[in-house]
Amino acid sequence: MKWLLWFLLFFNVALLAYFNLASPPEVELQIAETPLSPEKIRLLSPEEIDALPKREPATTAESRQVPQYGCYEWGTFSRAKLASAQNYLSRHALEFKVVQHSAEEATRYWVYIPRVGNVQAAQTKMDELRALGVTDMVVVQDQQSANVISLGVFKDEQLATKLLEDLKSKGVSTAVKGVRNQEQGRSSLYISNMSSELVLELEELQPEFPGSELKLVNCQ
Repeated sequence: MKWLLWFLLFFNVALLAYFNLASPPEVELQIAETPLSPEKIRLLSPEEIDALPKREPATTAESRQVPQYGCYEWGTFSRAKLASAQNYLSRHALEFKVVQHSAEEATRYWVYIPRVGNVQAAQTKMDELRALGVTDMVVVQDQQSANVISLGVFKDEQLATKLLEDLKSKGVSTAVKGVRNQEQGRSSLYISNMSSELVLELEELQPEFPGSELKLVNCQ
Protein backbone atom coordinates (compact mmCIF):
# COMPACT_ATOMS: atom_id res chain seq x y z
CA MET A 1 0.00 0.00 0.00
CA LYS A 2 2.99 2.29 0.46
CA TRP A 3 3.52 2.50 -3.25
CA LEU A 4 -0.08 3.67 -3.65
CA LEU A 5 0.41 6.46 -1.11
CA TRP A 6 3.62 7.58 -2.80
CA PHE A 7 1.85 7.51 -6.17
CA LEU A 8 -1.01 9.71 -4.93
CA LEU A 9 1.43 12.12 -3.31
CA PHE A 10 3.47 12.39 -6.51
CA PHE A 11 0.29 12.87 -8.55
CA ASN A 12 -0.96 15.76 -6.37
CA VAL A 13 2.44 17.48 -6.47
CA ALA A 14 2.55 17.18 -10.27
CA LEU A 15 -1.04 18.45 -10.66
CA LEU A 16 -0.31 21.45 -8.45
CA ALA A 17 2.81 22.31 -10.44
CA TYR A 18 0.88 22.06 -13.72
CA PHE A 19 -1.80 24.58 -12.70
CA ASN A 20 0.77 27.01 -11.30
CA LEU A 21 2.73 27.01 -14.54
CA ALA A 22 -0.37 27.25 -16.80
CA SER A 23 -1.87 30.32 -15.06
CA PRO A 24 -0.44 33.69 -16.26
CA PRO A 25 1.21 35.70 -13.56
CA GLU A 26 -0.79 38.55 -12.21
CA VAL A 27 0.70 41.86 -13.26
CA GLU A 28 0.00 44.88 -11.20
CA LEU A 29 -0.70 47.82 -13.49
CA GLN A 30 0.58 51.15 -12.40
CA ILE A 31 -0.50 54.38 -14.13
CA ALA A 32 2.00 57.11 -13.89
CA GLU A 33 0.43 60.36 -12.83
CA THR A 34 2.05 63.62 -13.72
CA PRO A 35 2.27 65.70 -10.61
CA LEU A 36 0.49 69.04 -10.79
CA SER A 37 2.31 72.27 -10.13
CA PRO A 38 -0.21 74.60 -8.46
CA GLU A 39 2.27 77.48 -8.48
CA LYS A 40 2.22 77.45 -12.33
CA ILE A 41 -1.57 77.75 -12.65
CA ARG A 42 -2.89 81.30 -13.26
CA LEU A 43 -5.93 83.00 -14.72
CA LEU A 44 -5.64 84.67 -18.15
CA SER A 45 -6.51 88.32 -18.52
CA PRO A 46 -9.17 89.41 -21.10
CA GLU A 47 -6.37 90.77 -23.29
CA GLU A 48 -4.52 87.44 -23.23
CA ILE A 49 -7.74 85.57 -24.05
CA ASP A 50 -8.38 87.84 -27.06
CA ALA A 51 -4.80 87.22 -28.23
CA LEU A 52 -5.27 83.45 -28.32
CA PRO A 53 -5.52 82.01 -31.86
CA LYS A 54 -9.11 81.63 -32.99
CA ARG A 55 -10.27 78.52 -34.77
CA GLU A 56 -12.25 79.45 -37.85
CA PRO A 57 -15.27 77.31 -38.79
CA ALA A 58 -14.54 74.80 -41.49
CA THR A 59 -15.73 75.76 -44.94
CA THR A 60 -15.93 73.69 -48.06
CA ALA A 61 -15.12 74.71 -51.61
CA GLU A 62 -18.76 74.16 -52.52
CA SER A 63 -20.03 76.65 -49.92
CA ARG A 64 -17.57 79.31 -51.15
CA GLN A 65 -18.72 78.91 -54.73
CA VAL A 66 -22.47 79.16 -54.11
CA PRO A 67 -23.65 82.32 -55.94
CA GLN A 68 -25.67 84.95 -54.10
CA TYR A 69 -28.92 86.29 -55.56
CA GLY A 70 -30.49 89.72 -55.35
CA CYS A 71 -32.49 92.39 -57.15
CA TYR A 72 -30.82 95.11 -59.20
CA GLU A 73 -31.64 98.22 -61.20
CA TRP A 74 -29.65 98.77 -64.37
CA GLY A 75 -29.86 102.02 -66.29
CA THR A 76 -30.66 104.48 -67.48
CA PHE A 77 -30.84 103.77 -71.21
CA SER A 78 -31.91 105.52 -74.36
CA ARG A 79 -34.45 103.69 -76.52
CA ALA A 80 -31.70 102.20 -78.71
CA LYS A 81 -29.57 101.03 -75.79
CA LEU A 82 -32.62 99.73 -73.92
CA ALA A 83 -33.28 97.14 -76.62
CA SER A 84 -29.67 95.95 -76.49
CA ALA A 85 -29.76 95.62 -72.69
CA GLN A 86 -33.06 93.72 -72.84
CA ASN A 87 -31.64 91.28 -75.38
CA TYR A 88 -28.72 90.50 -73.08
CA LEU A 89 -30.98 89.80 -70.10
CA SER A 90 -33.30 87.66 -72.20
CA ARG A 91 -30.39 85.48 -73.35
CA HIS A 92 -29.73 84.68 -69.70
CA ALA A 93 -33.42 83.95 -68.97
CA LEU A 94 -33.60 86.72 -66.38
CA GLU A 95 -36.88 88.22 -65.19
CA PHE A 96 -36.98 92.00 -65.59
CA LYS A 97 -39.32 94.91 -66.14
CA VAL A 98 -38.86 98.32 -67.74
CA VAL A 99 -39.05 101.40 -65.52
CA GLN A 100 -39.66 104.74 -67.24
CA HIS A 101 -37.89 107.88 -65.98
CA SER A 102 -38.36 111.57 -66.49
CA ALA A 103 -35.50 113.68 -67.78
CA GLU A 104 -34.72 114.83 -64.23
CA GLU A 105 -34.73 111.29 -62.83
CA ALA A 106 -32.54 110.02 -65.64
CA THR A 107 -29.86 112.70 -65.27
CA ARG A 108 -26.44 111.37 -64.30
CA TYR A 109 -23.23 113.23 -63.52
CA TRP A 110 -20.23 111.77 -65.27
CA VAL A 111 -16.55 112.15 -64.37
CA TYR A 112 -14.34 111.27 -67.31
CA ILE A 113 -11.31 112.02 -69.42
CA PRO A 114 -12.26 113.23 -72.90
CA ARG A 115 -11.52 111.23 -76.02
CA VAL A 116 -7.78 110.57 -76.21
CA GLY A 117 -7.53 109.21 -79.75
CA ASN A 118 -7.47 105.52 -80.59
CA VAL A 119 -7.77 102.48 -78.32
CA GLN A 120 -4.01 102.19 -77.89
CA ALA A 121 -3.76 105.81 -76.76
CA ALA A 122 -6.58 105.20 -74.28
CA GLN A 123 -4.79 102.19 -72.81
CA THR A 124 -1.57 104.21 -72.49
CA LYS A 125 -3.50 106.93 -70.66
CA MET A 126 -4.99 104.34 -68.30
CA ASP A 127 -1.49 103.11 -67.45
CA GLU A 128 -0.56 106.68 -66.51
CA LEU A 129 -3.67 106.92 -64.31
CA ARG A 130 -2.83 103.67 -62.52
CA ALA A 131 0.61 105.06 -61.73
CA LEU A 132 -1.15 107.98 -60.04
CA GLY A 133 -3.26 105.62 -57.92
CA VAL A 134 -6.48 105.58 -59.96
CA THR A 135 -8.09 102.13 -59.99
CA ASP A 136 -11.74 102.53 -61.09
CA MET A 137 -11.89 103.39 -64.78
CA VAL A 138 -13.00 101.94 -68.08
CA VAL A 139 -12.63 102.82 -71.77
CA VAL A 140 -16.04 103.62 -73.25
CA GLN A 141 -16.93 101.65 -76.38
CA ASP A 142 -20.08 103.57 -77.27
CA GLN A 143 -19.98 105.05 -80.79
CA GLN A 144 -20.70 108.58 -79.59
CA SER A 145 -18.11 108.44 -76.80
CA ALA A 146 -15.55 106.01 -78.14
CA ASN A 147 -12.17 105.99 -76.34
CA VAL A 148 -13.43 108.25 -73.57
CA ILE A 149 -12.13 107.06 -70.19
CA SER A 150 -14.99 106.90 -67.71
CA LEU A 151 -13.99 107.40 -64.05
CA GLY A 152 -17.44 107.31 -62.43
CA VAL A 153 -21.15 107.94 -62.96
CA PHE A 154 -23.35 109.35 -60.19
CA LYS A 155 -26.94 110.36 -59.59
CA ASP A 156 -25.79 112.75 -56.88
CA GLU A 157 -23.78 115.67 -58.29
CA GLN A 158 -21.94 116.14 -54.99
CA LEU A 159 -20.45 112.65 -55.26
CA ALA A 160 -19.23 113.43 -58.77
CA THR A 161 -17.69 116.69 -57.55
CA LYS A 162 -15.92 114.90 -54.70
CA LEU A 163 -14.45 112.32 -57.08
CA LEU A 164 -13.21 115.06 -59.37
CA GLU A 165 -11.50 116.81 -56.45
CA ASP A 166 -9.86 113.56 -55.34
CA LEU A 167 -8.56 112.98 -58.87
CA LYS A 168 -7.16 116.50 -59.06
CA SER A 169 -5.35 115.96 -55.76
CA LYS A 170 -3.69 112.86 -57.26
CA GLY A 171 -2.45 114.85 -60.23
CA VAL A 172 -5.13 113.89 -62.78
CA SER A 173 -5.46 117.27 -64.45
CA THR A 174 -7.42 116.20 -67.54
CA ALA A 175 -10.49 114.80 -65.73
CA VAL A 176 -13.75 116.71 -66.17
CA LYS A 177 -17.33 116.48 -64.94
CA GLY A 178 -20.30 116.45 -67.29
CA VAL A 179 -24.03 115.73 -67.40
CA ARG A 180 -25.42 112.71 -69.22
CA ASN A 181 -28.83 111.26 -69.94
CA GLN A 182 -30.82 114.50 -69.96
CA GLU A 183 -32.95 113.56 -72.95
CA GLN A 184 -36.54 112.37 -72.66
CA GLY A 185 -37.53 108.72 -72.94
CA ARG A 186 -34.90 107.26 -70.62
CA SER A 187 -35.59 103.89 -69.01
CA SER A 188 -33.97 101.48 -66.61
CA LEU A 189 -34.40 97.77 -66.04
CA TYR A 190 -35.46 96.25 -62.74
CA ILE A 191 -33.95 92.74 -62.55
CA SER A 192 -35.16 90.21 -59.99
CA ASN A 193 -33.29 87.17 -58.70
CA MET A 194 -29.95 87.76 -60.44
CA SER A 195 -26.86 85.84 -59.35
CA SER A 196 -23.62 87.47 -58.29
CA GLU A 197 -21.89 85.81 -61.25
CA LEU A 198 -24.12 87.64 -63.75
CA VAL A 199 -23.60 90.88 -61.85
CA LEU A 200 -19.90 90.62 -62.67
CA GLU A 201 -20.72 90.04 -66.34
CA LEU A 202 -22.97 93.09 -66.43
CA GLU A 203 -20.28 95.25 -64.88
CA GLU A 204 -17.92 94.21 -67.66
CA LEU A 205 -20.54 95.46 -70.18
CA GLN A 206 -20.56 98.98 -68.76
CA PRO A 207 -18.26 100.38 -71.50
CA GLU A 208 -21.02 99.59 -74.00
CA PHE A 209 -23.56 101.56 -71.95
CA PRO A 210 -21.82 104.80 -70.89
CA GLY A 211 -23.73 106.83 -68.34
CA SER A 212 -25.49 103.77 -66.93
CA GLU A 213 -25.02 102.15 -63.54
CA LEU A 214 -25.89 98.84 -61.91
CA LYS A 215 -27.03 99.02 -58.30
CA LEU A 216 -28.47 96.64 -55.71
CA VAL A 217 -32.06 97.50 -54.72
CA ASN A 218 -34.74 96.09 -52.44
CA CYS A 219 -36.70 93.27 -54.04
CA GLN A 220 -40.30 94.18 -54.84
